[in-house]
Parts: sequence; structure tokens; C-alpha cells
Amino acid sequence: MNRRRLLRVSGSGLAIAVGGLAGCLGSSDETPPPRESTVFDDISIVEGTMEIALVSEPEVESRADNVDAPVATPLVPIGLARAGSRSSSSGSGSSGATSRGNGVPSSAPTGRHGWAIYGASSGSHWRDNHDDELETYRATIATLGVSYMGSNDAYQAESPGPEPADWDEEWSDPELGSMFEVDLPGLSADGQGETETESEIDAGWYRVGTHLESPDGDTDFGWQAADFKLEQATSGWTIDEAWHVRPRV
Repeated sequence: MNRRRLLRVSGSGLAIAVGGLAGCLGSSDETPPPRESTVFDDISIVEGTMEIALVSEPEVESRADNVDAPVATPLVPIGLARAGSRSSSSGSGSSGATSRGNGVPSSAPTGRHGWAIYGASSGSHWRDNHDDELETYRATIATLGVSYMGSNDAYQAESPGPEPADWDEEWSDPELGSMFEVDLPGLSADGQGETETESEIDAGWYRVGTHLESPDGDTDFGWQAADFKLEQATSGWTIDEAWHVRPRV
């Protein structure tokens, strides 16, 4: 089976915050770091199909007040994100010329989950000074979206934040703990769900995004994104870069 695993996380997924966008890499300790959350159990590509497995109990870190859904135990990011076939070493090396922000995935902060984090610093000092402001909450996924973001040149020129895209596939109130499948040849640069040849997969950047809310719907936790660059190699499609894209806590 030709399988490309993108994300394998237990206890730390992608993250979204109420604060501003996590901008360029290497911010100071005075700047809030990108926040943590648990959203995806796994994202993988199996023979041209993207498989997205959602966790059954999403959690999200926030400085929001009066949210009636606290979690007793804070998030502890563990696990490792991988790209490439099971038989290869990793398949996730950066091309160097296609950096995001001020660095490439190999040099960008990653945290303990293994993904390159756009706009991240360690954040340890900031968290030490603001730990009384942070809370981990139960969350629900209001929207799940998948989109082809365009060629590498187009994506790097825009460097999009975690805001929603013009989704090619979209689910409202997706069932938690479920698997969602997306046919990659059905995604396209024009957002119309068709490629020039529908059997072909487009090289370039893809996004998986989720919109998080509190379980009662009263608190909007905003959007998060997982972006990855798909390239054709002699052994098949490979993931050349993969990023967490998330606002700051």
C-alpha cells in the first residue's frame, strides 16, 4: 500500500487561539506563543486519498474567560509527525528554497509533537509569567475543511495565516472520533472541485483546517490549519514540507 503519513499525535494536535496570528519565526519571549490543542488523531495519504481522523474529545488552550468547559489536566504535547512512506527514512526533508516565514522546517521550532510551527518560539518564559491566565477547555469542531492552496510559488507569495480557505471539501459539525476521506484528484487550484484531468493529483500546497468552539457554542475558539506541500517523486507522492499554522494564545 502506498501510504504517506502526515500526522500522528497523541495529546497534542493543531492549535488555534483567540489572539493574533503567529507571524514570523523566532519571536521574543515577550510575545505569546502559538497555543496548544488536541484535534487530529491522524492525517495520512493512502493511494491518492487523504484520510483525516478526528479525536473524540478535542481540547484547546485559551485565555478566554467564562467558558463552561474546563479540562482538569493541561495538555501535554507528545508524539511525532512524520511524512514519507513506511519504507523510507522520513520523506519530510525541506527543499531549502521553499521556506515559510524566516526559516525552513528543519530549522523552525517544532515543540514535542515534531511538526514545524509557523511563528513559534519556545514560549517557556512567557508561559511562566502568564500561567494563571491560561486554561485548557473542552472543544467541539464546528467546521472541517480541506482545500488545495495552489502551486508552491503562489503559496509562498501569500504565506496564508490560519484563516479559512475557499474549501473544496467542507463538513459542518463533523462527527468527533470519525474518519473523513478526501479524493486528492478532486481538489483543484480554482476551487471548483475539478482538475484539468480528474485522475491527476496537483502538486503544491494543501490545507486541512478546523473551526473550534466551546461545546455550548458560546465561545468561538477560531481556526487552525495544517498545511503540507505535496511533490511527485520517483517512488510516488511525497510530503516535502508540513507546518502547523495557528494564531497565538
